[in-house]
Amino acid sequence: MRKLILSATMLLMTFALQAQTFVSTTPGSRNVLVEEFTGVSCQYCPLGHKAVDFTLKSFPGRAFAINIHQGVFASQFSTQWGNALANQAGVQGYPSATVNRHAFSSGTIQIDPGQSYPCAQQMMEQEAKVNVAATMDIDPATRLMVVRVEVYYPGNGPGDINMLNVALVQNNVLGNQTGGSQYYPENMVNGQYRHMHILRHLLTGQWGDTIHDVRAGSFFTKEYAYVVPRQIGDLAVDNLDDLSVLVFVCQDRKEVLNVCEAIRKGDKAYIAYGDKGGYECSLDYHPYVCVVNPTDRPVSDLRFEIDGTNVVRHKTISPYTADTVQVASYSIADMPAAHGQYGETVSVRLAGYTTGGSQVNVSDNALSVDYAHVDVYTAEGPLTLSIKYDSYPQEVTFTLAGLADCQYYYRVEGADGDAGRTVDYTLSPATAGLYRLKLVDVGADGLNGTVTVADAAHNTLFSRSGRDLMVWDNYYFNITTPGTDGPIGTVVGIDEPATQPAEWNVWPNPVSDVLHIPEGPEIRRVDVLDLSGRVQATSADGEVNVSALPAGLYILRVVTAEGVMVKKIIKQ
Repeated sequence: MRKLILSATMLLMTFALQAQTFVSTTPGSRNVLVEEFTGVSCQYCPLGHKAVDFTLKSFPGRAFAINIHQGVFASQFSTQWGNALANQAGVQGYPSATVNRHAFSSGTIQIDPGQSYPCAQQMMEQEAKVNVAATMDIDPATRLMVVRVEVYYPGNGPGDINMLNVALVQNNVLGNQTGGSQYYPENMVNGQYRHMHILRHLLTGQWGDTIHDVRAGSFFTKEYAYVVPRQIGDLAVDNLDDLSVLVFVCQDRKEVLNVCEAIRKGDKAYIAYGDKGGYECSLDYHPYVCVVNPTDRPVSDLRFEIDGTNVVRHKTISPYTADTVQVASYSIADMPAAHGQYGETVSVRLAGYTTGGSQVNVSDNALSVDYAHVDVYTAEGPLTLSIKYDSYPQEVTFTLAGLADCQYYYRVEGADGDAGRTVDYTLSPATAGLYRLKLVDVGADGLNGTVTVADAAHNTLFSRSGRDLMVWDNYYFNITTPGTDGPIGTVVGIDEPATQPAEWNVWPNPVSDVLHIPEGPEIRRVDVLDLSGRVQATSADGEVNVSALPAGLYILRVVTAEGVMVKKIIKQ
């Protein structure tokens, strides 16, 4: 391994704010870094990979992963940085993981990889204490990689010093993996296992470079140069396109305050991925695509071809950044109320945009986005949910949420005494209407048997093998008869926290006294909730007074005649 140190590229540079180029100065939400401790010879590690991959897919552009091959099972792909990271995490077994190196319980930062989904969701509901952005460029001829990082503090950062980390990871490595075909068969490629997110190098050393000034408004930048070897340890690095760079800032060595993936410089903007959009308490979907601008100029007036129709989205994406763009709207309210599986797919192509006063055309940049894929059942209540637990029932939870009022009616976790048993739960919400059932197995290893739901006449509405249960959140029940059980708490979880429709903007945000909601569908109720779900302020019209609330991040929920809109706001 060889590191190239250039006086022009390895100097620490601290500039005034006006020198900032591409990092955002607007307060935002916290992204997530999952560090997974794994090994090629670890039988159950594919379960960890499956769980972490699910988390990344659930939160695209918000969650990132580093796989650290370390310990007794790391017969290949081991890294010199692994032992210190594992010791800090207190790794007791494999697979293990950390999410933002945060201690969620018992004073330890180690979690089961299956818990990465709920832990990531919890982290992303928090306000970011620091913004971070980065670019990456590789010369194929010389293999010289240059990474530029920019860090900005919209408010005072935690602690006296923070640490900047730059990690090089390698993807799409085919090889052996014990338990791969058994526990993660969908990750097998022609009989070989596809390894992802493998930690190859820390350009900033074991614990990172020090950021001394963490006061509000401070700006930090640094540039790194690294010649990528043709082999790192026992792993060849043949395809430079399989490399990616993750940049994250920590408080001291532990708590990860924010993370991003470095954007590789390029000539034209492109679509990186698409997803369904949607909210926990709404049947509305807003499929979107993420557009990456890898150039040194802003791009605007994005021209798309959406299902064959040419449209323009008037959005500006800054240099070396990415942003989401809504491409369609869809509501399950337009569907029949009977049993059925429903879903839609939209074809999206970025055709061009404006930059520097000129039109730029783009080709070969299309994808299909699946959205609103749900199962809807209409039945007379009460319903009976039957779960056959495995040896770890405490890893399984389910919720039933009312879509009309955004309230939880049931939120249940399996009990230790339920191990190996089939448990029946009666679902009898007091109000007839549409409800969403969500089941989660944080262990990611499934259940012993089936999960079923039956109606009042004991007719089975659906039955599904619990062995593939990780997160099921696409089951909706139109319960036609009122029951006996009232709501137990407010739903504040947001399925797609990064994809609020750009057209729906409240003002001012940040807000100090009165928040205004734009005109639109008839407003029935406005709630401002803290991150634990407690209502802190409410209103019956398009304004809500938040002057008495402490400064911080809140959830604004607007219940309208056409559905529920959810948005994060900042009280200053």
